[in-house]
Amino acid sequence: MEVVFEIDKSLKKTQASIFRDEARFRVVAAGRRYGKSYLATFILLTEALKKKGNYYFIANTYSQARSILWEILKDKTRGGLASKINEQRLEVELINGSRISLKGGDRPETLRGISLSGVVFDEFASVRNPEDIWQQVVRPALSDQKGFALFISSPAGRNYFYTLYNEAKTREGWSSHQYTTIDGGYVDEDEIESAKHDLDTRSFKQEYLASFESFTGLVCPDYDRQLNDSDEVIEDDDTLILGVDYNINVMGTVVFVKRGMNLHALDVFFGSFDTVALMEAIEAKYPNHKKIFHTDATGASRKTSAGGSTDVKIIEGYGYRVINLRKNPSIIDRVNATNSMICSADGVRRVFIDVKIKRMVETLERHTFDDNGMPDKKSGYDHLYDGFSYALWHYSKLGMTKTIIHKGT
Repeated sequence: MEVVFEIDKSLKKTQASIFRDEARFRVVAAGRRYGKSYLATFILLTEALKKKGNYYFIANTYSQARSILWEILKDKTRGGLASKINEQRLEVELINGSRISLKGGDRPETLRGISLSGVVFDEFASVRNPEDIWQQVVRPALSDQKGFALFISSPAGRNYFYTLYNEAKTREGWSSHQYTTIDGGYVDEDEIESAKHDLDTRSFKQEYLASFESFTGLVCPDYDRQLNDSDEVIEDDDTLILGVDYNINVMGTVVFVKRGMNLHALDVFFGSFDTVALMEAIEAKYPNHKKIFHTDATGASRKTSAGGSTDVKIIEGYGYRVINLRKNPSIIDRVNATNSMICSADGVRRVFIDVKIKRMVETLERHTFDDNGMPDKKSGYDHLYDGFSYALWHYSKLGMTKTIIHKGT
């Protein structure tokens, strides 16, 4: 059975250029919703039907591989291209004997011991230990078949994917491609403009323009003490919104009030021994205000005080509502969400800080990334920043649908 693919009808223009690239190793940086999974399926199928062999699709995790490609792959092979579909192993055997298997980078032991004719790495920038998986596991498996590799991903800082992308520009047998979300042809310009309102500048460039943004320097580069200044005050009928970082002897907490769609940071608590001491300090200063607490996921299990109660239960014991996360977001996601509130890519600011809170202003102006591209934990600025960002996460576009509300008054 001869299979003919109509490339120009099946793929968008930029996708077709990647497909026609004859380099053995192709590295593609692409914006979100570019159509990476569809392109990966198309390349895997065409190559597998041309040459009998074993082919891998590798995502960050096994479950992600299933959710990203499994239904697409089955749909594209049901019309007579597949001779066998194994739901348990996530494998499709084609009519010519080729086998396409879905794998996860979190299970490197499942990648060993087989000769490969080709591999596609999806969202390679997010794969755990990507250099080891590529150099020690997958690259040797391609050698006897002289198999191909496609690395396709949205950037995630300047990590190993960034290194590989740049090296591919000059290495023989390698090539690099870089395309924005709009280049993919699946997302219109109105949606791109809308995203500018939801993301900070650095995140927007990375996610939609496929730019390799460096997570160095200031954690909050767009904070401006004048443009983000607040002249609001806490009124008697305000509901206080508090972001809390659970940490013995620190308990960094930021107090906000909400005005329309904006948050105003108007006070901080810093230096309490534990959750009980923090709550006593808050109650002493604001005894009559309604309060909502935003915390990280550890509050439902971690104990910062004696008595065997969790942090969340302690706060609830005072009659207040706690809104925390089922699972903590990645640190970089939380940073990006916070920065989108400080200043979005279209210049809108939704969080304001009273400049008289010197500790908070100093935190935002001096908190930096360390050599690993993570917020520095040695300077001490991370405690108040964490409390600040836990609250902002819940009011950002990223965090609005990922919270769990604990009952309180």
